[in-house]
Amino acid sequence: MASRYKTIHYKNCGLDYIYVRAPTAKDEDGDEYIDVSIGEIEKAIATALVRLRVPLRGIEVKFIRKSLGLSLKAWAEELGLSAAGVLKWEKVTKTRLSRVNEAAVRALCAEKLGVELPGTLSQLVGKDKAPKRLSVKLEDAA
Repeated sequence: MASRYKTIHYKNCGLDYIYVRAPTAKDEDGDEYIDVSIGEIEKAIATALVRLRVPLRGIEVKFIRKSLGLSLKAWAEELGLSAAGVLKWEKVTKTRLSRVNEAAVRALCAEKLGVELPGTLSQLVGKDKAPKRLSVKLEDAA
């Protein structure tokens, strides 16, 4: 039986522009639910942020770190920075990272997710503007 798909405004990630199209199923009472784990949804969102070169602000950095299951200390060590420095990025949620920091975060995230990216700095830096709406489509988990 083919899954039905439903698009939801995914607000749990803190990014108000994310919409997820995911497979649904019904429980024994006939109630519909999203048939994908939260971890899968969040990794798909992180992958889209990286691939589509969404500008990385503190709010995206924090989301990406958490979606990868990394503590602030582990994330900072991976980037060769102090936890205090990364925390500063995350606290200033609407401020975009510098180009070099954005490229480093995008490259590390891609590595952790197994996403292939081009190697030039200009292709690792995000586009000029954040999207008004970013739709993430999930493959059927079944």
